[in-house]
Amino acid sequence: MFTALVTAGALLAGCSGGSAAGGGSGSDTVHWGTKQIPVAWDPVVTGSTAATNYLTPIYESLFTLDEKREVKPALAEGYEYNPAGDKITIRLRPGLTFQDGTPVNAEAVKFNIDRIKSQQNSALKGSYNNVKAATVIDDRTVRLDLGQQDYQIPRLLAVRGGMLPSKAAAQADPVKLSQTAPVGAGPFKVVEIVPESKIVLEKWDGYWDAANIHVKRIEINFGIDASTLVPGLQSGVYNFAQIDGAQIQQARSAGFDILAGVDRQWGSTFLSLNLNKAPFTDPKVVEAIRYAVNPAEFADKLGFGKGEPTHQPFPKGHPAYVDALEAEHPYNPARAREILAKAGYSDGEISFEIGGVANNFDQVAEVLQEQLKAVGIKTTIKLTDFANWGKGYYGKTLAASVFGYVGRDSHVQALTEHYDTGGVLNLSSPYTSAPFQQALKAVRATPLDSPDYGPRLQAAAKAGYENGSTVSLYTYASAIAKKKSLSDLPAIDGFLSWKGVTFTHGD
Repeated sequence: MFTALVTAGALLAGCSGGSAAGGGSGSDTVHWGTKQIPVAWDPVVTGSTAATNYLTPIYESLFTLDEKREVKPALAEGYEYNPAGDKITIRLRPGLTFQDGTPVNAEAVKFNIDRIKSQQNSALKGSYNNVKAATVIDDRTVRLDLGQQDYQIPRLLAVRGGMLPSKAAAQADPVKLSQTAPVGAGPFKVVEIVPESKIVLEKWDGYWDAANIHVKRIEINFGIDASTLVPGLQSGVYNFAQIDGAQIQQARSAGFDILAGVDRQWGSTFLSLNLNKAPFTDPKVVEAIRYAVNPAEFADKLGFGKGEPTHQPFPKGHPAYVDALEAEHPYNPARAREILAKAGYSDGEISFEIGGVANNFDQVAEVLQEQLKAVGIKTTIKLTDFANWGKGYYGKTLAASVFGYVGRDSHVQALTEHYDTGGVLNLSSPYTSAPFQQALKAVRATPLDSPDYGPRLQAAAKAGYENGSTVSLYTYASAIAKKKSLSDLPAIDGFLSWKGVTFTHGD
């Protein structure tokens, strides 16, 4: 029997205040400013989880999440597992199309999954390690064969992991799809795109839940100097902006609504180490670095009241947060020095480059450099633009890099991307650990509604971090400043939903 899912749109429609504005006037347009610069518009290719915010208006997923983080239907209306839990059959809604008029069918789903698993620059290969094959049953039905029992698949297919680009567009020109002409089945259609500068989206009436989309147009301006975003809000250039923690008080004092909290949008900043490259081939060096890092300093200096010092890539209260990890490697520079000395390293003998994305992780790298210097580790900061940095990070050729990510729709996906072979955030891939694989198998085999799910998820998170190459620095709440005429967006971590969002005329 197919699992029947209640439509999320029906639930979200009542979440936002205000009345819908009509007629497509300027007041129905979201003028969005951000310092970020997306480098790819194909969800299969982009390795940036923050880019999900810009992709969700264009692409729809097979499933979605509501504000309770429960799986709800989107392009798919339901699913069914076999008794063994190693096959899942997905049923699509009837009569759906992509924005180019081609059908959303089982062939399109199979094509996308095959592309995820085989395309050379796919950023989702690691997330789909347990999906072995996709088989078309009929025009609306597709079956996924799994390598092992796995009840996490519906969450993997929600939002970023399940975004479905047009098969025709991807077949015709995958580079064009990714760079200049993204085509999905989401609520907004691309009408103009200036690479790395601007994108203009207009409401698409062919969207399956168009009745819950009241915003008529979204214009996103990228690469904006962060210091000009609040003044831009004040002057009316923007009515919606992603701001840094340092700007929250300025925006609040200017009378704008602030959406910030780990229940809504959160991120985690960390140091990725490549265990395949010296000096990190020595476990003692990794252990020493974990003692040398002071998450409290990062949270205090860079969190601006919205940061939390954590020794794991999840905030407190998250289902994968493990209390015990906080006590395993407390900040202890004397202990770090002792470990290095006993391993035979003299002061200053260990040195490496800290990679990262310029204008995003400058301060993080500087604080980290000073903390490592305090225990006798010499570092050189080398930050570059995203495209050049990504070649080394996603190609697993960097030795060390600071980076960050935002919350995943699937808790297990967050773990596999950090700690599994092929994980986009696992700089040491193909390395993975036996303890993590054993714990991962156990949590995959546990239904989401089982009382064992939470403990097994945390066991996998603990095994992954203890044996992995991620060194967490701090977690933080991402902040959005908006005009009061735009109603609040639903609070769903990991992406921005425009369902039920309305305008009122005048502030």
